[in-house]
Amino acid sequence: MRAPRSAFRRTEVFLLLLAFPLLTAGCGARKLWGTPEDELRSQLARGDYSALAKVDFTTQDPGESLDLSPSAPYYLSFAFDALDRPQEAFQLLDTAWHRSPSPWREEAGLLLARRSIERKDYAAAAEVARKIEGSSAPEETRQRARRLLVEALYWDKQDADALKEADGLTAPDAEVLLFRAVSSLRLGLPQGPELTLQLFLHERASSLHTRVYSWLAASPAVMQKFGQQDQDLLAGKDALAQAQWDRGISLLEPVAATLDSTLLEDGVLVSDLGTAYAAAGRAATGALVMERLAARLTGQAHADAEELAGRLHRRAREYPAALSWLRAAAADAPSAAQKDRVRLAILEVLFVVAPDDLPARVKEEASSWANPSAFSGLLQERIAELVSARRWKTLEGLWSALEDAGPSEVRAQLSYLLAREWQEGVIRRLPTGPTSAAGPTAVTARALFQDAEYRDPMGYYGILAASMLGDLPDRTVPAAPTDAGAAPPLDPVALGFLPFGLTAPAYARLWATRDSLDDAGMREAAQTFAQAGDYRSSMNFIGAVARARRLSAEELDLYYPRAFSAIIEPLAAQAGIPDHLLYGLVREESYFDPRVVSSAGAVGLSQLMPSTAADMAQRLRIVDPDLRDPSTNLSLGVRHFRDLVRSAGTITKALLAYNAGLSRIRQWERANPGVPADLFVESATIAETRDYVKKIFVSSVMYAFLYHDADPREAALSFFSLTPKALEQRGVR
Repeated sequence: MRAPRSAFRRTEVFLLLLAFPLLTAGCGARKLWGTPEDELRSQLARGDYSALAKVDFTTQDPGESLDLSPSAPYYLSFAFDALDRPQEAFQLLDTAWHRSPSPWREEAGLLLARRSIERKDYAAAAEVARKIEGSSAPEETRQRARRLLVEALYWDKQDADALKEADGLTAPDAEVLLFRAVSSLRLGLPQGPELTLQLFLHERASSLHTRVYSWLAASPAVMQKFGQQDQDLLAGKDALAQAQWDRGISLLEPVAATLDSTLLEDGVLVSDLGTAYAAAGRAATGALVMERLAARLTGQAHADAEELAGRLHRRAREYPAALSWLRAAAADAPSAAQKDRVRLAILEVLFVVAPDDLPARVKEEASSWANPSAFSGLLQERIAELVSARRWKTLEGLWSALEDAGPSEVRAQLSYLLAREWQEGVIRRLPTGPTSAAGPTAVTARALFQDAEYRDPMGYYGILAASMLGDLPDRTVPAAPTDAGAAPPLDPVALGFLPFGLTAPAYARLWATRDSLDDAGMREAAQTFAQAGDYRSSMNFIGAVARARRLSAEELDLYYPRAFSAIIEPLAAQAGIPDHLLYGLVREESYFDPRVVSSAGAVGLSQLMPSTAADMAQRLRIVDPDLRDPSTNLSLGVRHFRDLVRSAGTITKALLAYNAGLSRIRQWERANPGVPADLFVESATIAETRDYVKKIFVSSVMYAFLYHDADPREAALSFFSLTPKALEQRGVR
């Protein structure tokens, strides 16, 4: 049994103190903007801003917000933004700027300055920014204020002051370079053209270049300060920024061919030109241009030109040339990241041309990979294609090729697949291991499963392999590590968003500081968001910890939360579906976010398409269903999944159909008749669908293990309708 957890943690105490005025001030009959304070607090906490929609600051005082808490005006401005009430949001920021304490005063001031710039009230923006810059606020806050001050001065055409302030910025961004260039040109300073050329040479083509070029085109006297080659550079980058690929190429190709090579050393112009050739559909021509550039350039630009030559040859289906130039780029690339990126492109070409000695080629490449995991996605995609095509010999060759240098998760996948294919009689022999003095080492199915379990202990193939072996995982879950010393408190401005139902800005601000948080801070952040009902953010913080080490029992509960248990568990029981499976489905579909909408239009916890939801609602006699309501969404989702189980025949195929549609499952069944469920997943031709089922498998096994104290072997095997007895008959155990 786990040790009882402390009732309060540091963050919980802070949030309680922060929310104390919200919880106590309205115990009487007081109202805020016509709404009883306790009712308003309750609405705000759950992100319901309907009461605010009735507020009219022409007759009501924005300063009343201070009755909620001294920081309330700042946070309420975000709520009014959500209501598309920018004037009211601005008034609340002004209230916070004049009447809230630090650090909310400065944060409100920064937003106030930004909104003033958007309103073209540059003097007001500069006034606020100067006050923050000259305050005792932290240096990071004063730097943000100075950045806004530079922008306000630039737009107000106070160019000398803008340049002076820009010199004090410790990390100027690309737009600041624009401000400095144009301000210098407007003042007629000699550095103006040089700064402009720096922007055009060393920043990738973007709207910044169009802004500068449009101004220059309207200022002929200034444009004449640039030579013809420089004018071609300016016009060419503007053309690329506007997706005028052919025009940009015609202007920039001669520039890149004749400009002093030292000005191209960072490779930006080379990369822009290569992108243009690809976008214009002129890959073969672009490849030859990149070859010529590679011959005259050095350093980063040289490697970039080689890489682009290879990629453009590949796009033109000139594979031998592509391999040659990509290998040259891999040898010359100055960074490990670029080397691996280029080697990934080499691997893509090898799988396209599929030479007879493909495994040997892969083995040769793998020996040079700096980060093998970067190659996992491509390898897993190609392995799925090989399984579907029943190319067992190639799979066996890849298993041997990746033994020493391949990604652990891919090697685990291959070991598991070969063992299962042998078990099912799909292949007649297993691969041989390393050769010794006595000859090749025999490999057994048990050894393959053990290899998969060892290489991917908490992953999909590792859990499945352990189940096949009958192994129980180490059930001793470590305690949360004790962090030395007191961890710094979490950002109070970020935490302050939560009592106002503003989880998104809270997460964005706190996630930006994650590199400065130790494990204790990451746990606190996860706990805080879980308490606020934002399980996605909570899991993101704990997921960052999980990538570094094993999670403790407390952390596992955060990583696999039983959110909406009062709805999920009764629905699962009624439908005859294990609740750990339903938890896994909802976790992977929506991360327990009832308001999420996918790019395809799927809505809510169980990610239902409106057409599917309408059909299920009709069957359940639900009129005008609200898909963002957790109870409604889950009721419809469970009914849909139950129907898929009945139609597809198994849980595994129902999950595949939930993601890809039942018609696709029928196609895959016709192509792979009689294939066991776990191998049937491998035959799915859509990577997203394969990964979807694998993620739900891991989650459902973890939920069964954590909350039902279930044997993970049973949960894993039942997921695929496999039984220990059947496995024994196949010689596994």
